[in-house]
Amino acid sequence: MDFKNKNIIIDIEPISRRVILTSDKSMYDLLSDLSVPIRSICGGLGTCGKCRLLIQKGKEFFNLPTSAERKFLDQIDLENGWRLACQARIDKNKLQSLEKIETSQFRIFLPNELMLEDFNILTAGVGKGVKLLPAIKKYYLEVDTASLEEPQADFERIIKKLISTNKNFSRNIQFDISLDLLNDLPNILREKKHKITITLWNNKTIIACEPGNTVEDNYGIAFDIGTTTVVGYLINLNNGKVYALDSNLNSQTAYGEDVITRITFIKSDRKNLDVLNSIVIKDLNEILLKTCSKAKINPSRVYEASIVGNSVMHHIFLGLDPTNIGLSPFVPVIQKGLNVAAKDLKLNISKNGIVYTAPIISGFVGADTIGVILSSNIYKEKDLTLAIDIGTNGEIIIGNRKTLAVGSCAAGSALEGAHISDGMRAAAGAIDSLKIDPDNLDVSFSTIKNKKPIGICGSGLIDAVAEMLKSKILTRSGNFNKVLVNHERLIKSDKSFKFIIVNKDETSIGKDITITQNDIRQIQMAKAAFFSGTRLILHNMGSESLKIKKVFLAGAFGNYINSENAKFIGMIPDIPNENIFQIGNAAGIGAQYCLLNKDLRNKAEQLLNRIQYIEIAVKEEFQKEYAEAMYFPHLNLDYFPTLIEYKEIQKR
Repeated sequence: MDFKNKNIIIDIEPISRRVILTSDKSMYDLLSDLSVPIRSICGGLGTCGKCRLLIQKGKEFFNLPTSAERKFLDQIDLENGWRLACQARIDKNKLQSLEKIETSQFRIFLPNELMLEDFNILTAGVGKGVKLLPAIKKYYLEVDTASLEEPQADFERIIKKLISTNKNFSRNIQFDISLDLLNDLPNILREKKHKITITLWNNKTIIACEPGNTVEDNYGIAFDIGTTTVVGYLINLNNGKVYALDSNLNSQTAYGEDVITRITFIKSDRKNLDVLNSIVIKDLNEILLKTCSKAKINPSRVYEASIVGNSVMHHIFLGLDPTNIGLSPFVPVIQKGLNVAAKDLKLNISKNGIVYTAPIISGFVGADTIGVILSSNIYKEKDLTLAIDIGTNGEIIIGNRKTLAVGSCAAGSALEGAHISDGMRAAAGAIDSLKIDPDNLDVSFSTIKNKKPIGICGSGLIDAVAEMLKSKILTRSGNFNKVLVNHERLIKSDKSFKFIIVNKDETSIGKDITITQNDIRQIQMAKAAFFSGTRLILHNMGSESLKIKKVFLAGAFGNYINSENAKFIGMIPDIPNENIFQIGNAAGIGAQYCLLNKDLRNKAEQLLNRIQYIEIAVKEEFQKEYAEAMYFPHLNLDYFPTLIEYKEIQKR
């Protein structure tokens, strides 16, 4: 049946794709048409039950569950919106009701286990190096046996041998040990004839005892919990090397793509905090198992985990209510770093392992920003340096060895493809770079994994806007140039314009991939938020007269964008390209550093006293700065003196 005139719009998460359903087909076939390969052993016949997806919005307009679905899904699953992709389709008998509903009518969520092809989740980063000084240390001991002449207790004999064979410990030191580990100690000690390896945390707490010599098996894992993605790094604490890494889309996106939505979800029912907490713990444990499998080790040999993430992710991970972060004055439950027993968090590392969570700066500047500060060494820079961490949210850090200030702006989601007509996150088939010939407006492009295009991700969006400006398709105000109104690539619709990036016959979705006037506005708002935020932080530091000499671009978006084009559209200051550095997943590197050097944890606490947090949006001058920064590259071209191309681009 032809649905072309029904305007049925489906949002697909977490890949941030918006598609128009043009025919009567199952969700499995729709995803196949989009080149999103999903798990289905039976090839969509309904006999394997592997293609589970969640219909979050509009489930009442779908067909009734089939017998195949009732075989694999229980009634609670079905009531909550879980369906098999190969069985679920829009009920054509309900089309008339659909026509009365404003777009979009549908939202479906694809869980991690459904998708076969990895997304471009940034795991690499550039750090400044760190001295190896972990909180975890293992010692192999050959303990003296007890005798009638010297019937010393097991624990005391172990401590005696540890002190006598290691000069690092004084005779008066007091060691701690848990009761359950103490209960296992006699059998462990005697299994290998009093040859034993003990694991110490912070040189005073025994957290593991193992028979024989297991000193070589000494691991920790560092996690970066993002709003959209989760990354884990398995590290050998004896040599500081990353032995394995793995990443997942954050499964919490099933309950909202941003932190505010998740706070609202928790606020609606306190039990929902437990739901989101269990989801993120499940994601972390899956990454733990995968990395340990790659390194061929048992998770029991992972003794410590370090965690960074934004303030809301930090709270949800710990099971703390983040509700007040979303309410003025945006106060978190706790700011300082914590050491928590892994078993209390249900993180499946060593039985008595420890989880360290880095401190958070404010309600909307979290431990991930501490990670960026530590890994980039921005607090040691001689010149005034700007670091921008661009994710679902955006954090701005300005500082050097004398000063340090931070702020946040809600600008990242558009740059991840949200609210963009053909936007998507960085996945196979996403346009990630492009060029426009200024003579004929022909577009050349590349896609992730060289797949036929299905949408455009953040790096492609920045390129598109910059190239449209250079080709005079856009004016500095962000409007389409009316001189080109009759060009074949420029289409007028709904009293507005859109520019065709890729013709439908070149895509795998059967429709043009375009940039609309609204898309341009979304990019303008995002880039204006960063640039105006930077200026306001400088102003409130009392350093507006000083010039930023260096820029660090962190996060997945910051790693993949063309930094020259980011400067061209006015997102970052006009400084020489050689002083702009893309430092990758700096937050994840910071999490690793906290695992590798315990002194950096103290440094993080000290930095809290140095950091000036600035609430950008409440500043009196914000609206003026923001409005002026909406222009490309800015209303005041004096801020971008090297961009001489703008002399030829009209203002409005």
